[in-house]
Amino acid sequence: MAFLDFFTGIDSEEEQARQDKLDAALRAENEKDRAKYGEDWFAQASAHVDQGAIPDVAGEVDDAFWDGWNDGADNIRKGVGSTIDTVVGTPLKLIPWQLWVAGALYLGWQLGAFKGLLAKVK
Repeated sequence: MAFLDFFTGIDSEEEQARQDKLDAALRAENEKDRAKYGEDWFAQASAHVDQGAIPDVAGEVDDAFWDGWNDGADNIRKGVGSTIDTVVGTPLKLIPWQLWVAGALYLGWQLGAFKGLLAKVK
């Protein structure tokens, strides 16, 4: 029993057996119609059956579940990131870049970053 059988309410092993039984029945029907429609039709019908077959139902369900899980997580990350960007970014964008440069220079002067430079000038 697969992990997700609890959430889907379907027994994966039972569904796999059902799928295999239906594929076998379809192949038998195609074999009956082989003489009626010809070899080209039979080859195409067999290719379609092979293409549509699901060899691992539990694996398909698990893959689909985790794809959906990752899509949902990505949507949440994008939503939260967009909200944070809007809340923090909008006020910062309202201040002109010249004031940011002036503020950085003032902060550097207050922290003593220019003491060595000013001593050389005097």
